[in-house]
Amino acid sequence: MKAQLLQAIAQHIEDMDHEISGVDLKIEQQGYRVDGRGGIKTVVGLGNRKSVDYFYVENNRCRFIEFSDLASGRADFIKLEKTHGDSEQQNLLNKLIKNASSNEMVEKFKDSKDVFHKIPHFYEDPPEPFLDDLAKTFIIVHAPIKDDLLEEDKVVITRFLRRLKASISTRLEDEICDQVRLVLLDRFVAGLG
Repeated sequence: MKAQLLQAIAQHIEDMDHEISGVDLKIEQQGYRVDGRGGIKTVVGLGNRKSVDYFYVENNRCRFIEFSDLASGRADFIKLEKTHGDSEQQNLLNKLIKNASSNEMVEKFKDSKDVFHKIPHFYEDPPEPFLDDLAKTFIIVHAPIKDDLLEEDKVVITRFLRRLKASISTRLEDEICDQVRLVLLDRFVAGLG
C-alpha cells in the first residue's frame, strides 16, 4: 500500500465569505474552508457529502459554521400565504419547509463531523482543537431579515427561525453537538457569534 503524503491544513484558511446575495457585510474572521472546490472535505475524500462552510477556531474550540438564508424561502412563502388564504394548506406547507430545512442542517452537521474526524489522517499539522473529540458547537449564521418586510412578517420569520433552531437542537444536542446557535450575520460580524 502506498503511503499518503500529509498536507498542510493552513492551505484552507481564508477570510470567511457568507456568499449571501444582496448582503454587503464583510466578515473579518478567518476559518478553514470545508465546502467547495479544494475544501477540507474534498481532501479527506468526502467531497460528495454535505458539509458546513467553515471550521472556525474560537477560544481553543472548533466551531462548525454554516452561512444560510433560510428565511428567504419563508419570506416567499409569506407572500404566497397572503394570496392563497387556506390555513390548513399553509400549516402543512410551513411544516414541510421547516422539516426540509431542519433535515438539511442536521445532515450538514453530521457529515461535517465525519469530515472533522478524518483531519488527523490527512494533515500533518492540525491545530489542537482539531484533535479533540469533544462535542462541537454548530453556529448557523443567518442573513439579516429584510427591512422591507412588514413587522408582522418579520415576526413570522423570527418565529419560524426559532422553531427551526429548536428542531435542529432537539435532533443534534447530545454527545456530538453541545449547542446549536442561530445568529444573524450582522451580530456574527460584530463578534457576538
